[in-house]
Amino acid sequence: FGLKSLRFAKALKAGHVFTVEPGIYFIPELIDLWRERHVHDDFIVWNEVEKWRDFGGIRNEENYCITAQGPRRLGTKVKPKTVSEVEAIIAK
Repeated sequence: FGLKSLRFAKALKAGHVFTVEPGIYFIPELIDLWRERHVHDDFIVWNEVEKWRDFGGIRNEENYCITAQGPRRLGTKVKPKTVSEVEAIIAK
């Protein structure tokens, strides 16, 4: 973290470019460790996590540029946003 990082929550200005990359990753070794140690048991439904154990993960990365008019997403390709859209791609 720090001044070099957006995680520091510094003000964005025209000309700044940044990436938004939400993702989820299922790492079997960490699943086993957290389950054994009861990490976040109040929030995790372990039986549901097990269904995704071998999935790996997915990340949706998009780049934005701050302009004088506000943020502008870079690129023209439309990415899947819904579960059914992602599943359709995976099924190919």
